Amino acid sequence: MTQETNPGVAPGTAPSAQSGSSNARTPAEIALIYERGRTSMAMGYYEHALRIMRQVTRLAPDHAGGWRNYAALLRHAARDAEAVEAGAQAILAPADAWRSLQGPQDAAELRRLDEELQDQLRALPEDQRAGWLRERLTKNPLDVAALRYLADEENSAGDSKRATDLLLRAVELSPAYLGGRAAYATLLAERRDYMAAYHQCAFLLAAAPDEFGYRLLRADCAMNIDRVDEAKPLYDQLLREKPMHPALLRSYGFLMNTVGNRDEAARTYRSLLAQYPNAGAGYYGLNELRANYLTGDDVAQMRQRLSAGVPNRTSRRYMAYALAQTLEGMGEYEASFRAYEFAAGVSAEIARESHWAYDPAEFAQRLNRMRRSFTAGAIATRAAAAPPNPATTPIFVMGMPRAGSTLVEQILASHDQIEGTRELPVVSEITGRIAMSRLLVAPDVYPDRVLEYSRAELDRFGADILGGMAEFRRTKLPYVIDKRPGNWVDAPFLHLVLPQAKFIEVRRAPMAACFAMFKQMLRRDAAFSYNLTHLGRFYRDYVDYMDYLDSVMPGAILRVSYESLVDNTEAEIRRMLDYCGLPFDERCLRFWETDRAVLTPSAQQVRKPIYRGALEQWKNFEPWLGELKAALGDLA
Repeated sequence: MTQETNPGVAPGTAPSAQSGSSNARTPAEIALIYERGRTSMAMGYYEHALRIMRQVTRLAPDHAGGWRNYAALLRHAARDAEAVEAGAQAILAPADAWRSLQGPQDAAELRRLDEELQDQLRALPEDQRAGWLRERLTKNPLDVAALRYLADEENSAGDSKRATDLLLRAVELSPAYLGGRAAYATLLAERRDYMAAYHQCAFLLAAAPDEFGYRLLRADCAMNIDRVDEAKPLYDQLLREKPMHPALLRSYGFLMNTVGNRDEAARTYRSLLAQYPNAGAGYYGLNELRANYLTGDDVAQMRQRLSAGVPNRTSRRYMAYALAQTLEGMGEYEASFRAYEFAAGVSAEIARESHWAYDPAEFAQRLNRMRRSFTAGAIATRAAAAPPNPATTPIFVMGMPRAGSTLVEQILASHDQIEGTRELPVVSEITGRIAMSRLLVAPDVYPDRVLEYSRAELDRFGADILGGMAEFRRTKLPYVIDKRPGNWVDAPFLHLVLPQAKFIEVRRAPMAACFAMFKQMLRRDAAFSYNLTHLGRFYRDYVDYMDYLDSVMPGAILRVSYESLVDNTEAEIRRMLDYCGLPFDERCLRFWETDRAVLTPSAQQVRKPIYRGALEQWKNFEPWLGELKAALGDLA
């Protein structure tokens, strides 16, 4: 939600935001005006916040916080010269004129306020709640419970970024607000910002060390940032306390699969199903072990349950994918395809409801914006020479999901100079920051804004990316991998800000690649995979864009064919290491011996030597893939 056009709110009418002489304002009144401005920023009312912060700088010219926030808002308005002056004033201000106001700090009082607000919200029609909460915050900018529940409304409406800002504001005002902080940590985890969520859990556990939910969230975050040594004992203790907790069993089963203990994972998923027969995650987890842990009886039970109707949609989705993949393994290809179709339909429903539905025209427009900004000339004039011996060289392993990026990462991470990490959120965080850097001018200015930055500013973005990656690292090795597949979209930006970076694109044959995505339960940011026509169009857009990058960044991207990697493994490994400027390491040929956690669906595949079995699995389904072939056109 943006600006004052939101229904049910008239921010400009707030009495304490009106103009007036400094003689009419006490320090306490000015402090409240300042907090109203900060809450307005969290709510997305940037124009209103800009006016408030301008007023604060007039009423309290010695308050550094007012100048800092005013400078930030001026930058959002593209008033950079004024922002520089305001930033200078913030530095010159002797000190903040007052201590920041705070919300309630007593935990019991915060719980009471929370419960009261929940009761009031339940009495309102759903479509009136967000407006009512905004009006409440206009009157009282320190109302942390209203911030928390407005965040719920924004997240439900598809604006997780706004929800995150509101929850951050709530915990800044009331650090003791455990309900708000838990909601903040949970939302960060949902956005896959596990590192930030992990740190928030430290605050929660300091205040309530025995709280089961906080410990479970901490363990989940630790697992997802590859801190298995911390996650395992946490899970073990939680299982002693609540051995049949469904979310805990799901997480523990996943952890056991991640570290390669398939038998323990299978026992855990069986325990889940024994207690919760409709728990689709149990069937799905057993299927992901890739060793025939599901039986004919399981198939009969899944069919019966799906036919009767699994009430929970997420469980229905898990179960449908597990059934489809098991039927494929049994050679029942038509029945398997129908189950894949059903599973994809459920996935598409979930994506639409959570505002993550894929729009082919919108995505094509996004790629066109990248082409318009990152021309050969624009890149050439802004390119910097790679440092001769950089302290850190990132390797971006990218491409389509299920195309072999996990395999390539595992191979490279077996080298004694390369550290593997995981699919990192760092690049998307930086590009998101750029996108929102002119919020008072346009809601998204990436990638156009990149061309306005100086060389020094581009270098700072590169340093920020390396700094973000460092949080996920365990070593000081000179090379580090980020294997987030979607980084291919931002490759020209990364090429500018990190001239030493290496880009390895892993590409799989079109029909094999697309069907592999269709049959895997991919996350919502891969919602294009839930529809065969969308898949074919997405793949065509991808190939066209990569061809374009080859023309404007000649030689910058190494393309590795998955099929060639399977057929000519050593030659392809040598080619990748040569491209990275590294000597050959025999351990890369025995990549399955490398002891590291793998968090993707390929966890089991990369723990054994390369095999050809998956190259042409799609042909078993060819009679039902006409829609995909038509969308791929000549690529098929």
